[in-house]
Amino acid sequence: MKANLNEFDGFFRSLLFIVAVIWAVMTGQWVWVIPGAVLFATAIFTWCPAYAIFGISTNGSGDRS
Repeated sequence: MKANLNEFDGFFRSLLFIVAVIWAVMTGQWVWVIPGAVLFATAIFTWCPAYAIFGISTNGSGDRS
């Protein structure tokens, strides 16, 4: 599985996860944690299945280094 996310993309997805958790805590709507967790998982693995399906890559080199 080749990495298809660059550092900025991963950072932005992690930031969205944090926002989703804060939103869930503030509103009590914990369902927002689920999409946030998916975004966080894709950031950690530097691989997005949707990007893979559509042939998109924000990672210029395509490797994890």
